[in-house]
Amino acid sequence: MFDIKEYIKGKQNSKVHTPEEINLFIKNLDNFNQEEITLWLKAVKSNGMNDSEISALTLAMAKSGTILSWEGLEPTVDKHSSGGIGDKITLLFAPLVAAYTKNKINIPKLSGRGLGISGGTIDKLESIPGLKTNLTIDEIKEQVKKIGLAVSSAGSDLAPADKRLYAIRDVTDTVDSIPLIASSIMSKKIAGGSKNIILDVKAGKGAFMKTPDMAKKLALSMVNIGKNLDKNITALITDMNQPLGYAVGNSLEILEVIEVLSGKVVPDLIEILILLSKEAIKLISQEKESDIESELLILLKNGSALKKFEEMIKAQSGDLSENSWPIKKANHIEVMKAEEEGYIYDIDAYIVGEAVHRLGAGREKVEDKIDHSVGILFYKKYGDKIKKEDALLEIHAKNKEDAQKAKIKLISAIKFGQKAPSKLKLIHEKIK
Repeated sequence: MFDIKEYIKGKQNSKVHTPEEINLFIKNLDNFNQEEITLWLKAVKSNGMNDSEISALTLAMAKSGTILSWEGLEPTVDKHSSGGIGDKITLLFAPLVAAYTKNKINIPKLSGRGLGISGGTIDKLESIPGLKTNLTIDEIKEQVKKIGLAVSSAGSDLAPADKRLYAIRDVTDTVDSIPLIASSIMSKKIAGGSKNIILDVKAGKGAFMKTPDMAKKLALSMVNIGKNLDKNITALITDMNQPLGYAVGNSLEILEVIEVLSGKVVPDLIEILILLSKEAIKLISQEKESDIESELLILLKNGSALKKFEEMIKAQSGDLSENSWPIKKANHIEVMKAEEEGYIYDIDAYIVGEAVHRLGAGREKVEDKIDHSVGILFYKKYGDKIKKEDALLEIHAKNKEDAQKAKIKLISAIKFGQKAPSKLKLIHEKIK
């Protein structure tokens, strides 16, 4: 019989849990009340866990539901982003890596919806008319076999114990614990079944981890979990102080994905996309880095990655025809102009994310409805020289009142200086 009181007391006294104890705790999770689980979570937040404990917790949570198998589809790659503002990289990464023919790599991607200011990949995809995102595992396998990729919402049976713990963490001030964050993310990656995992751990004002040092601690923990559980894994720490790309908001981001896959150069998106894609391919391939990078850039320019994206949308019943395109526009579109001149030296990603969230693009609770059409489209970015009255951005809103509220926030997000700022460092570190 598992003694929950002794288990809690042990961690409160900084005891190291055995894998067996952790397994029993997760197996019996539904038998414990919220107060008991909260006491344990708070003890973990205060006293931490070692690598062995975190790996055992990750595996136990993964095993609480179905662990997927992609037998017959290997090699497969899974990608995770810790979330950011304007982060549409997954929707560029999946078709680009799937289009890489020198090594056939399959992408069966299970993604989530957004919560808070961070947008979700599934929300972005659901901007596309008719697109099906709730594929069964058999449908994902069949689609990946045919075209090399699928992006679908994660089912309720993927690490269900993590969902229970997270719901309690969310209301008990125990979200910001590295062992709990790392095991939560990695339990879903382990359950996702891919041998190869690439992590994009974001650092900055628009990220959960506010500094590169905090992001590094999380990345190191997740990479250690992956290695302990026999995965090939690499993490990149990337910057999230400024929004990624020019578009923030679901429909607008889908349009930008199509533009980039059609050859438009958006420097920050492309720099991070190429590096993540290259590191993912290196988990499988022995090719030279320079050769991989050259091939990826060719696939972006020659339309191969765009073709893969279009194949995926068609396979999932999405409609990109002229009848449904462009995606639904917002009711009210307003241009915001510069009130001063100089160089843009900051666009605060957190404030931008908050503004877009309040326009209706995000949700506070899982069941909340979102407006796919609202968002912000930037004309100018970090480092650009601006004259007074230059158009800075478009606000896409339900109505003029919402646009005005967003404008007030956005004025405080954009900072000007008289000197050109130094080049933005987008990649902080790689961890293997």
